[in-house]
Amino acid sequence: MWYKKLNIIMVGGIVGKTCLVNTYMAGSFVDTWTATEYDIKSIEMTMNGHRHTIQLYDTGAHDDIERLRQMFYKQAHCFLLCYSINDRYSYENITEKWIPEIIAVKRVPIVLIATKLDLRNNLKTEVSSAEGEALKRKINANSFVECSAKQGINVELALEEAVRACYEGVPVLEKKDRCSIS
Repeated sequence: MWYKKLNIIMVGGIVGKTCLVNTYMAGSFVDTWTATEYDIKSIEMTMNGHRHTIQLYDTGAHDDIERLRQMFYKQAHCFLLCYSINDRYSYENITEKWIPEIIAVKRVPIVLIATKLDLRNNLKTEVSSAEGEALKRKINANSFVECSAKQGINVELALEEAVRACYEGVPVLEKKDRCSIS
């Protein structure tokens, strides 16, 4: 068994990141909300027989703390890019705001997280699973996890995928078919 410390940074705007972290820490859903500038939780996890200390950075989405987020980005081993399935704007912000912001600082593995899975059968659901999978490919993320803090669905899996991504590294893009002229 060996030990490693990993810095995992969560980004996304008002999508349930803090609820996800609190559900993981408490083992059950905590129904409170306060705006987050940033919060850092230390999590001990054993995976595949190896012990890890995860420093999980829960970052706020406000533009006025962008410089603070970028300081955290420099320490990142992996990003959890989060959007809510009932908020198309948060989904679009993955490519319009978050990807440009993080790759300007550092390229590390990414796990795409769709939150509020409990709303999947709700009429207000705006982003499908297929759209999430397509976005995963578009941004070259290591994996895609749909989860629900409220129902405790895939909460642990989200962090396990982040740890796994830290060891896999950034995926290699598949080469497209090309025509060569000799």
